[in-house]
Amino acid sequence: MRVLFRIFALIGAVVMITACSTNSAARDDDPLRGLNKGVFAFNKVADKVVLVPVARGYRAVVPKPGRDGVRNVLDNLRSPVIFGNDLLQGKFGRAGKTLARFGINSTVGLAGLIDVAKRNGIEKHNEDMGQTLAQYGVGTGPYLVLPFLGPSNLRDTAGLVMDFGLDPLTYVRFEGRRAVLVGRSGIDGLSLREVNLETIESFRESSIDEYASLKSAYEQLRVAAISDGQVDVDDLPDFDEFED
Repeated sequence: MRVLFRIFALIGAVVMITACSTNSAARDDDPLRGLNKGVFAFNKVADKVVLVPVARGYRAVVPKPGRDGVRNVLDNLRSPVIFGNDLLQGKFGRAGKTLARFGINSTVGLAGLIDVAKRNGIEKHNEDMGQTLAQYGVGTGPYLVLPFLGPSNLRDTAGLVMDFGLDPLTYVRFEGRRAVLVGRSGIDGLSLREVNLETIESFRESSIDEYASLKSAYEQLRVAAISDGQVDVDDLPDFDEFED
């Protein structure tokens, strides 16, 4: 537990330092470009060799209702993290919806297998610590490409780690806990990749410079997420405009 809090404190300090230097960092839009492009190339190979074949195999073996059920369970398990970030951002109405969704889907929805809440008009939404830090004025810091996880920035990477502090499974002790955590992350990644097979393929086919297009798309999507979707679609970039 002490180690966990020390990690959070260290990351928080780094994020605050980065926030203070946001103006200078803005002069160089991608200061870690060399490193990022190396990780990007690795991710692309790993995706082609491992993730895509596994995702296609998953789609072929598991029928869509089963895949939807898995996605629903994973979304439901994330509810405590979303709820915590709702509260930290002072979005109490959204927090109430998150809590209601979690209660309904965990019981009537058979541990989240069925999204009963959505059928009753309670739509899901997402909040994470990266968005929360943004609400408190923390700057993005430099753009980062993470191994396997893809596009991010210093603030969102810090938020990704800090979200573990809002996940009840971080604190619950039981036999096989580590295997459960790793398994959940693996299944989550597989499920997301399967859902986005066509979207990512289309994105790659339409991009002149995939690295630049992905970076721009990520930044615009995060702006939309932080503002709860209040972004003019006309302001979003055309993916084929970006070149080295």
